[in-house]
Amino acid sequence: MLKRAICGGLILGGALQAATVGQLLDGVKSHYRERIDQLSLEESDKALGMVQSQFWPKIRIFGSITHYNSPTNLRPVTPTENAVTAPDYPFSRDIERIGATVSMPIFVANLFTLVEKARTMRRSVRAKKRLNLLKDQATVLGANADLRYLEEMEAALRSKARTLRSTERIVRAKVRSGRASGSALYKVQARLDSIRIALDNIAIQKENLRVLVESLSGVDLRRSAPMRKKGRIKVREFLALQPLKAKARADRLEAEAQRETLYPSLHLQGDINRGYGESYESGRRIHRDYGGIGLTLSAPLLDMPQIRSVQKARINAMKSAVEVEKTAAELRAKAKGMRRQVQVLEHSLGLHRRNIANEKRLLAIARKSYEEGRMTLEEYLRYVDALYDAKAQLYKTQALWWQTLAQLAFLYGNDFKRIVR
Repeated sequence: MLKRAICGGLILGGALQAATVGQLLDGVKSHYRERIDQLSLEESDKALGMVQSQFWPKIRIFGSITHYNSPTNLRPVTPTENAVTAPDYPFSRDIERIGATVSMPIFVANLFTLVEKARTMRRSVRAKKRLNLLKDQATVLGANADLRYLEEMEAALRSKARTLRSTERIVRAKVRSGRASGSALYKVQARLDSIRIALDNIAIQKENLRVLVESLSGVDLRRSAPMRKKGRIKVREFLALQPLKAKARADRLEAEAQRETLYPSLHLQGDINRGYGESYESGRRIHRDYGGIGLTLSAPLLDMPQIRSVQKARINAMKSAVEVEKTAAELRAKAKGMRRQVQVLEHSLGLHRRNIANEKRLLAIARKSYEEGRMTLEEYLRYVDALYDAKAQLYKTQALWWQTLAQLAFLYGNDFKRIVR
């Protein structure tokens, strides 16, 4: 029987073993959001390839058959052919053609700018992918800190309940002996009921946090993962600025590309075909080859819609630049406040721990005083509440410290595995 109990305990302990911080971070890295962002990055690669492919020649083949209401030439007739009467003149009512066309840009100014814009957008997508990853990892770490806070609150409440049940036995004995009124027992029981209600609320909050963690990482977190700080946060460029800066540069390039559409462009165009038909003069089957290649220079003289597009793109680029400056100022203020908060919270943690130690001593003295009749029940219960409140403040401060630390690391784009274990 003992052996079975030990084996059952080991199995249960393994099933309830908490996930590690590394498993949570890796879970976020391999979950749906990250996979979607990876596909977005691959999509930006294809967008860059599409722009670059515009430099390549376009070659098309074709075949056609056309009936004309009067004899039509398979190709233009030269003066020498026109001067000589020949039975196989290249004229026919039904003409079949096969051939190929080729075209490619020799110089189109905005194509080079569009390629650079596509590269910039790819950098923006890559930066946004990392931004989303670290944001979700910071959210998961914050949820894990909240879950740890709730677990410790639950343990503190259960400890408080044990103290109150012990007090309830003392009060019950006093009521039976007539040394205390029945209302004293009701006061203790009311506090026990409030603890049960608080435990139910904690259970609901814990379940909400587990749902959040699982939705971001795929990890079913039944117990909070233990966390310990192992590295310092490196102060660097704000991560959230990277995709915004890349987008602002892309908008500047878009404005430049729109302006370059008003520049002259040079294209190479060529085609070759063979026409088949029945000679109008002789009735014999004939064919002729025809083709040409040339350069085309074109430039808009007046294109008001395009001019308006250039103006609109320039305004959009200025808006993006201002947005970068605005976000940078907000992030600097936010980071400065968070650094101060971390310092204050670290100082508060030491004070809370010392306060708990003092409250424990005071509760021990109060319990003895109450048992000896030198303190009322209400006064004693206030000491019980004070110890629980002190623990609650400590656990809340710990959770806030972890959340602030995670958000600060996220702002500077730090790798969480280097900071937390």
